[in-house]
Amino acid sequence: MPSEFRNIELRVAPSRFTSWDHFIEKAPDYSIGIEVMDDTPGHRGHYVHFDHHAGVIREATMSAAMQAYVAVRQGRLMERWLQHVRPIPAYVWNADQDVCLTAFVLEYHFMLERAEGMPLLRWIVQYNNKIDICGGLYPVNLNDLVNNHFTWVFEPYRQQRMRGKCCDDAGLVTGTIHEVCSRLLALLEGRAGITPITASPEILYESPHGFVIVDEKGDPNSRLVLANQGHRNLISLVCTRPDGRFTYSVIRGSPYDEDLFQVTRLIDAFQAAEDQPQERIWGGSNLAAGSDSQLGSSLHWTRLRDLAEPIVRAAAISPQAGSPRIVSPRDGVEFENTGVAPQFNVGREACQANLK
Repeated sequence: MPSEFRNIELRVAPSRFTSWDHFIEKAPDYSIGIEVMDDTPGHRGHYVHFDHHAGVIREATMSAAMQAYVAVRQGRLMERWLQHVRPIPAYVWNADQDVCLTAFVLEYHFMLERAEGMPLLRWIVQYNNKIDICGGLYPVNLNDLVNNHFTWVFEPYRQQRMRGKCCDDAGLVTGTIHEVCSRLLALLEGRAGITPITASPEILYESPHGFVIVDEKGDPNSRLVLANQGHRNLISLVCTRPDGRFTYSVIRGSPYDEDLFQVTRLIDAFQAAEDQPQERIWGGSNLAAGSDSQLGSSLHWTRLRDLAEPIVRAAAISPQAGSPRIVSPRDGVEFENTGVAPQFNVGREACQANLK
């Protein structure tokens, strides 16, 4: 595969777009955002944002790659927009599995526009969709992941994630996306390799109330290992950053554990304890959240334990009636979690480059 795409132009944003207005102000007409905005997914005029983190009900929202797949195959997005501009600007912030797969779907749109489509590509998009919706805590047979080449395809991202995200890493982000896309093309052409799962997450704390705090050691396959071991609710130390701050994820593997492991209440408590509480460090959706990928958290995992345990213990002892409440960080207004996507922005799932 050539080193540069022909149909999309990857642009690594210097910082995440804060809203749709911000995106439309800074990006030209016929621009695509891929998990790069602290706002809801969808399209407005000649702009589209593929995402499933802010302002959504996670389990009812397709992954970014699945959204792009439908937009290309059914909506003919690329066919239509390429009549106006080529290449189409595609703004990214990180290079996780979902982002890489979305970029591939957009660049190789012609594979999907044929009547027969591309069954193997459909399979990997659907497989990624299941894993990504669950924040990586989807129960799978680990040997299947290896033998069907899934781990081999996304190995470049695993290597990048173990280094951690830093400022001025545009070259690393775009290079990772190109490497994964090269492997996706090899998979479709029958040239895929095998990469074993070597993740060995360390359980730092196991609560008597059904959650664990783990050190992923930078390996995104750690969550698949944890799901395989039967863990469903976790606070995950993704990595310790060079500046001494931390990147965390908070994952509830089942939407039906909402009475016990209340993600939004946990991240509200973590946010209030930060050294810079005026900065929105913690955010996310109803199932997956975490600390900001740029600033990071100041809190050691033992501090998170001390904050989380009383919240979860209280919920276990005396479950509150009704659904947990979602709080908008912008205005502090509370809304019932009714299962319908709230019409406001709830911030951003933590370390987007590190979360999946």
